[in-house]
Amino acid sequence: MLGKISKLIRERRRSLNLTIEQLAEKSGVSESFISRIERGEVDNVRIKKLNDIANALNMQLSDFFTDSNLSDIYTLDLIKYLSNLPEDERKRVSEVLLKVINL
Repeated sequence: MLGKISKLIRERRRSLNLTIEQLAEKSGVSESFISRIERGEVDNVRIKKLNDIANALNMQLSDFFTDSNLSDIYTLDLIKYLSNLPEDERKRVSEVLLKVINL
C-alpha cells in the first residue's frame, strides 16, 4: 500500500513541476520525510501528514486508497474532473470520450 502511495506522490509532484523542497513548504512536511516516502523508505505515516501532502498536490486523501487499477495520476484526474461535472454534462462528456476511444 505505501509503495503505491509513494509512487503517486512522486508522479504527482513531478507532473506539477514541484521540487521536494517546494512540496515540503506547501505541505508543512519535512523535505527528508517527503524524500523518504517517495523512495518507499517509510513503513508508517500519520494520516494527518498524508492528508497535508495530498492537499499540497491538489489530491484527496482517498486518492491514495482507490482501486490500484484506477490509481495513476491521469486516471485520478479524469475521475475527479468527471465527478465534478453536473450529471447531464458528465454523461455527455463520457459519451464523447467513449466515442473517441472507440474510433
